[in-house]
Amino acid sequence: MVARHKTSGAVRPETGKDLAKTLFAASGLAAAFGVASCCALPMALSLLGIGTASLVGIGYLAVQYQQELFYGAVLSLAAAAFVMWRQRRLQACSPDSACVRPFLNWGNKIAVVLAIGLLALTFWIEPPI
Repeated sequence: MVARHKTSGAVRPETGKDLAKTLFAASGLAAAFGVASCCALPMALSLLGIGTASLVGIGYLAVQYQQELFYGAVLSLAAAAFVMWRQRRLQACSPDSACVRPFLNWGNKIAVVLAIGLLALTFWIEPPI
């Protein structure tokens, strides 16, 4: 992804920050899914009428590492939020050109919101700690 200045037309590559943001968001979502897969997610999906037989294997493996997955999810989501905030703050203006509105990356934001929702669902149904 590249960002262009409105006045100068200069191109700045920002693949490093985007890659870090995507990796942190994806790892936070995966860890939150692991935390919720043993107890909270099957219960919530069965309340909605969705079969949860496919989560048995994942839940069996994840239940042993539920606390570690929880802490990993929290750290990954905090890092993703920090990188998103920092990227938005640094990208806003440069001294000699017009301000550029940062590119909204909805995929990462949706992943972070889903991960936070899974962690909240886990604490609502059965806290891992």
